[in-house]
Amino acid sequence: MEKGQIILICGGSGSGKSTLAKKFGDAAIISTDNFYIGKSKMIPMENGEYDFDDPCAVDLDECAKMALNLAGGKEVFVPEYDMVTSERVGQIKIIPAKSGLVVVEGVFALHDTLRQIGNLKIFIDTPTDERLARRIKRDNERGRSEAEVIKHSTQVEASHKKHIEPMKQHADLILGREGW
Repeated sequence: MEKGQIILICGGSGSGKSTLAKKFGDAAIISTDNFYIGKSKMIPMENGEYDFDDPCAVDLDECAKMALNLAGGKEVFVPEYDMVTSERVGQIKIIPAKSGLVVVEGVFALHDTLRQIGNLKIFIDTPTDERLARRIKRDNERGRSEAEVIKHSTQVEASHKKHIEPMKQHADLILGREGW
């Protein structure tokens, strides 16, 4: 089978990556969130907290391998990651799309390992305040309080400037939130 196309969607936390990924109809979708290595394999920062906003917290090589397998027509089993416990808790089966299209979405989707395999690289450029409002809503549904999300937002935004915003330069297409 001929290799399918891989679309990468990157942007800050709460920018609309998952929403855009779903608009690709017949596509197999992978989230880089599923490839977090988990707290049990991470080294805490000096303050005892874990930095989930650093690319080292995610196994991007494993994510790339799964995307390539899907694009090659093979089903894959991606890790199931629990955002509450911050650990992998199982596996999720993803079958290849008939179209051969694979969409990889996540804050680290344009980092080197994935960027090398992407046929189309999209960056969603969403204002900070809008991303924070969405994170509060989303993370509240995941069991986190508004206060926890706001407290963590300083670290999220610092990491955004350091690890995510620079990825914009590698995008083939930069989208604002409007119009899609």
